[in-house]
Amino acid sequence: MKNIRTTIDKEVEKLDLKWRSLPVGRQVRYVLYLFAFYLLMGVGVLVKVFYDLGKGDAIDISHIEVPGVIQNESSVKDSVTNPKNIYNGRERE
Repeated sequence: MKNIRTTIDKEVEKLDLKWRSLPVGRQVRYVLYLFAFYLLMGVGVLVKVFYDLGKGDAIDISHIEVPGVIQNESSVKDSVTNPKNIYNGRERE
């Protein structure tokens, strides 16, 4: 675990040295590009949210359905007909 941590620390240090060696103007430009991209993504998400809200479609809220599980018919019949196998609404094993 220590080896991974030292490797990551070394790589981060290399990237930090590369960043600091860039001219300040280029650093500012890169930061502005990243900020513009982030702003564009945020505006896109907001537009999508308002578009979906404005559509006016009713949201269908329903229970989550459990996918069909293959069971023997005997275990299903036994749990339904024999109350000893049911405790607090749950099936006993």
